Amino acid sequence: MLLDAYYGMRTIQTMTPSRHDHEPDEAGRRRGAERSFASTAGRAPQRPGAPARLTEELDAHAARRGLHRASVAVAAGAAAALVAAALSVQQTAGLRAWPSDSVFSLVMQLWVQVPVVCAAIASFLVVVAPRLRAEPLSGRPAELAGRNLALAGCLLLPVAVVAAGNLGTGMPVVERLLLATVAGLVPIAAVAGLRAPAHAARLTDRVDDDDVLDVIAAVAGSLAGRWASFGRAHDAVGRTWRAAHARAPRLTRWLDLRHHPWRAAASASVAAGLALKIPDLLIGDPDILASAIEAAAVYTSFAALGGWLGLRATHAYHAHTRVKLAATA
Repeated sequence: MLLDAYYGMRTIQTMTPSRHDHEPDEAGRRRGAERSFASTAGRAPQRPGAPARLTEELDAHAARRGLHRASVAVAAGAAAALVAAALSVQQTAGLRAWPSDSVFSLVMQLWVQVPVVCAAIASFLVVVAPRLRAEPLSGRPAELAGRNLALAGCLLLPVAVVAAGNLGTGMPVVERLLLATVAGLVPIAAVAGLRAPAHAARLTDRVDDDDVLDVIAAVAGSLAGRWASFGRAHDAVGRTWRAAHARAPRLTRWLDLRHHPWRAAASASVAAGLALKIPDLLIGDPDILASAIEAAAVYTSFAALGGWLGLRATHAYHAHTRVKLAATA
């Protein structure tokens, strides 16, 4: 009986784990974890380019955010200037604008059109096209967006000066409120626009030669593949253009900005001059001189800035290469 009790106590002590039984296992697990951490830390520097790629992605994201903020600022200043210019056409009789009526009309009716167009192009390249194409902004489109934003910001400064100078000329309250808005927004837009090329330079790692027309075509193709109704409309427009080009090739050359930019620019200039004076045409009293000045201003702006802003090919061979590629596609 005593022997049974003795051997029973020994069996219970053998089956019950003690604190010292866990110590070798815990120490082994700790040593294994330390060896695993050391091996992982040793392999981390050997992964080629992982930190560099992460840094590039973060830098590109920051650059795109900077371009987006610049496009919003420039678009706001250009929109305010456009509304103020639209109201300045109907000046109150007997009021003398600063510094003179002719300078006020030149800046608020002709000069302002160039930064407005540049702001529209930049907003399309930075905001609209990446979302519709589902592709991030990079390459030459980013460079063109930076150029358009910088030019728009610079060209809006004379508009802001003229707007600020006419705040005390006795104009109507609504027009003075718009002029004050222009005078306040344009300096912010100018600073943001001048910083845009620096942001765009961080996104030009991809080498390409896409211009604004290429981006428009890519957006149209993306929408055609996404929505069936837009795809049918896209095909209908393409068929109509091909049929018109087959029947009247000389006439369509005056509308083909891709292959005949100078003729298309001339057509757009005449159309802009006529559109400016549609109210005068309706009442039978057209101002031919003003229409001619508008047409000449549009054509001159295209000739001076079209290639730099990506509205036409900078070299002749560039357009011919695109024609051959389109024909073989």
